[in-house]
Amino acid sequence: MNGLEGIRVVELTSYVAAPACPRILGEMGAEVIKIEPFTGDEQRTQGPGFGMKRNDNEDPAFDMSSLNKNWLSVNLKNPAGLTFVYKLVESADIVVTSFRDKALVKLGLDYETLSARFPHIVYGHMRGYGERGPEKDSKGFDATAYSARGGLITSFPQKGESPVNVPAAFGDFNASVALTAGVLAALVNKQRTGRGDKVVVNLYHMAVWAMQIAMVSRQAGAEYPRSRKEVPCPTNNCYKSRDDIWFLICNGNYNKYFDEMFIAFGLEHLVGNTDYNTLEVIGEHKRTGEVIAMLEAAFAKKTFAEWEAIFRKHEIPYQKCHTIDDVLADEEAYANDILRPLYYQEFGRRVIPTSPIRLASVGDPELITSKPIGYHTREYLLKYGYSEQDVAKLEAAGAVKCFRG
Repeated sequence: MNGLEGIRVVELTSYVAAPACPRILGEMGAEVIKIEPFTGDEQRTQGPGFGMKRNDNEDPAFDMSSLNKNWLSVNLKNPAGLTFVYKLVESADIVVTSFRDKALVKLGLDYETLSARFPHIVYGHMRGYGERGPEKDSKGFDATAYSARGGLITSFPQKGESPVNVPAAFGDFNASVALTAGVLAALVNKQRTGRGDKVVVNLYHMAVWAMQIAMVSRQAGAEYPRSRKEVPCPTNNCYKSRDDIWFLICNGNYNKYFDEMFIAFGLEHLVGNTDYNTLEVIGEHKRTGEVIAMLEAAFAKKTFAEWEAIFRKHEIPYQKCHTIDDVLADEEAYANDILRPLYYQEFGRRVIPTSPIRLASVGDPELITSKPIGYHTREYLLKYGYSEQDVAKLEAAGAVKCFRG
């Protein structure tokens, strides 16, 4: 068996952060059973808000968080529907949800209820905010709990500018990796002890985790937002070449590599100059702006291609500041299966990022696009012992929805 083959995941989620976790598990080989309401996951409606087209059978926006799944539609408020879900959970290894506490308790799908009935279950819960505190029952979205409350939208822009528009679901996709790591750790322990565990990740916490340097350095006086003309380390900053290409150099060990770097930059007259060759001195005497201005003038003398050759020769970490179009055309992304083409009957070729976690036993994973609401409901009912007559009765009673396309 390769990867997570043989591992079964039941998904009770919506939108992006939680669903993207089972997507990753699915790319590792797990069997993912996504349970939707009759109206479907609300993420199915979001494509136009991202400037993307969709129809009832194909939805590139939805696929981003929902590749490689089996699609069931069950009325969780119907006792017969809930009984079916319990059958699924009983045979599963992992349950992933993003429902809020009150709804989970009311439905009998909270951790305490499920773990009492099925002690082996690993339970992954994605939240907007923590389990304690004033926001514990609040709706939490990437834009609100992560980008706004976590400080990203006010720290990313240049000093004096308005808050930035962070790309949609930026925090969701990052948080999904953390939830994946947590449920896999709990799965390892479950296989050792036979007992499951509860794994909790929240978007606000993920944002603060990612902003650690800002959180801690601010207490020492660092400013956020800040200007690129005033950053504490001039060699960890963005600059522009003669042909108007922005690039970033990233050498935080300014003191150690000062002589080599400044010779490479054509500023050899500063070598040995104790007024400029340590971060401590330029920080104490407020000379970082002077150094940045000298670097700006130096970088404006050559094209990016010329600087690229110099950076490579001296092994100075650098990168062109790519646009989205640059990334979509980047050979590196395709050579490493970071971006994968998918083909849609109505929309043609689209490129989608693959999961960043790769198992050698699985290799480059197969990507299977999402399906209409209830596409696999009948198949799974039959697999779990229901007859065709049972399926018809459950449909008639409003317990399940089966795709009839």
